[in-house]
Amino acid sequence: MTRWRRFESPGAGKPEYREIRQEGIRCFLRWGQVGGRGKGSTSTLNDEEHARRHAARKIGEWLRKGFTEVDPPHDEAGPDPEAKVLDVLRAGARPHAPASEYLPVEGFEEVYRHVIAPGRPGGFHEYVVLRDDGRSAVRFTVRADRSDAAAVSAFLGFVSTRRDLPFDGSSHHKVPLPEPVGAFTHALLCAPALGQGCVAYPAIADRVAAAFPVFECEIGDADPEVLVDARIHGHGSLPRADWARAPRPVVDLRFDFRPSPYRGTRTFKVFGTADLEALMAALPGADPASRLDVRSFRGEIRSLTPAEVPSLAEMRSFLQG
Repeated sequence: MTRWRRFESPGAGKPEYREIRQEGIRCFLRWGQVGGRGKGSTSTLNDEEHARRHAARKIGEWLRKGFTEVDPPHDEAGPDPEAKVLDVLRAGARPHAPASEYLPVEGFEEVYRHVIAPGRPGGFHEYVVLRDDGRSAVRFTVRADRSDAAAVSAFLGFVSTRRDLPFDGSSHHKVPLPEPVGAFTHALLCAPALGQGCVAYPAIADRVAAAFPVFECEIGDADPEVLVDARIHGHGSLPRADWARAPRPVVDLRFDFRPSPYRGTRTFKVFGTADLEALMAALPGADPASRLDVRSFRGEIRSLTPAEVPSLAEMRSFLQG
């Protein structure tokens, strides 16, 4: 299901609508009163089959509640395959504000830079690497106060020679850098659906990929799309515009013990270093049969028990490889 499906409810009052669209592992929902301002949400599932079942379950719920499928209205804000990326970005400024200025980056072909909030502490530099005659692009941002000109230039050189890679049908690529970019050793290139490089611009959202430098330990070697999504968009996600950050290693946990500061999980879930520290602190006082499994970015698993809790330094070394 790639198009929106719309369902409306009859009733004495204002009728309501529900809309759903499934794309890959994601289901997009919109709902509200007909003629009113609606709301939306996105659900990310483990794989495409789970996403299809999720969409079918939602549709089944609406039909049981008396909703009827209707033709969706024309979506003026939908994708426009002929729209040029820079044209859309330049026209996307706030009403009555001057058009956003995207200037060519010297020394690079079809690469442009835009400064967001120049001169302010929270300012960013946005880079757009065009392809396909300007109809698609790879985009990344760097915090102005955390960037280094040499590192940015090196990363632009890398992305410029691989601008087609995020569009090869894979959700993402974790690629070793030929030379370190600052302290980073790898790059993560994400397809548009995963990278969400331009979700605020529906006309080009499905044609703008994302890229940013990472430490090797920050993305799992065999991560499926759903885990990468959690690492770059979920709670405690990578601050990818901060190019002066310390490594934030993969911390995948599976555990079952009581008492515990967290609800247990039978499968590995994405957590943070602080979560691991809290669980390790609670483990010595847990039931003897309790367990805490820790998985690193390489897929290696370390099993901890109340009788054997290593030091935090040892676990950090394990996680960072």
